[in-house]
Amino acid sequence: MMTIAICDDDQKQLDLMQDLLAQYKLEHTHLDLTVTSFAASLEMLSFVEDHGGFDIYLLDIYMPGFSGTQAARQLRQLGDKGEIIFLTSSRDSALEAFEVDACQYITKPFSDRTFFLALDKVFNRMKVERRHFITLKTTEGMMRLYTRNVVFTEPGRNNYQMIHLINKEKVEVRMTSCELFELLAPAKFFVRCGASVNLNLKFVRQITKEFIYFDTGESITYPYRAYQTLKEAFLSFQLSLNE
Repeated sequence: MMTIAICDDDQKQLDLMQDLLAQYKLEHTHLDLTVTSFAASLEMLSFVEDHGGFDIYLLDIYMPGFSGTQAARQLRQLGDKGEIIFLTSSRDSALEAFEVDACQYITKPFSDRTFFLALDKVFNRMKVERRHFITLKTTEGMMRLYTRNVVFTEPGRNNYQMIHLINKEKVEVRMTSCELFELLAPAKFFVRCGASVNLNLKFVRQITKEFIYFDTGESITYPYRAYQTLKEAFLSFQLSLNE
C-alpha cells in the first residue's frame, strides 16, 4: 500500500487532487493507494507526529501561517524521507524545494498529463528503491527490512548487532558487522565506518572528527582514524545526488 498526503488550504484544489488521484488509480489498478487530505500544514504535521509519515506528499507552497516549504523542512527534521511534490502558482520557491530534496515542482495550473507523468516518475523511483530489502532472523523472529529504512548499525551485546531504523525502532540480530554489511552493501549508499559500524549515507546530516549526526536526531562516536575515509565517502555521495 502506498500512502499519499495532500495539503492545500483551498478546498477546490483538494477536491481536484482527490479526483485526479482517483483517476490515476483507475488507470493503475496494480497500485494500492490511500489518500489523506489536510487543509493546513500544521494539521498534517501533527498527524505525522502521532501516526507516522506518508510515502508521498503533495504540498501547496503558499498557505497562510505555515507554508508548504516550511512543512517540508519540518518533515525532514523529523527524519521523514517521503517523496515531496510541490504544487504552486509561482516558481519563486524552486530553490527552497531543492533544499528539502523535493522530487517534483509543478506550477499551477497544470494539466492532468503533467500531474500523471510526475506521479509516474515518483512511483518508478520508489519501485527501484524498494527492491532492496533483506530478510533477517532477529531476536523477535524473522523480519523483512527495506534497506532504505536502515539508518545505521552498531555492535550490541556479545555477538549481536543493533540495527537502527528511520522510525527509531531498533532490531537486534546475531551476526558480525561485516556479515550485516554484505547484506546491506548492494543498496550502494551504505559504507563501513571502522570495523563495527555500518552507515546509510542518505541519513547522515553531519560528520565531525568525533561524532556522526543523523537526520533522526541520533548520533554515534566512531574511530578517529576513519574520519578522512568517511568524509570523502560522504562528500562523494552528496555530489552524486546533484548529478
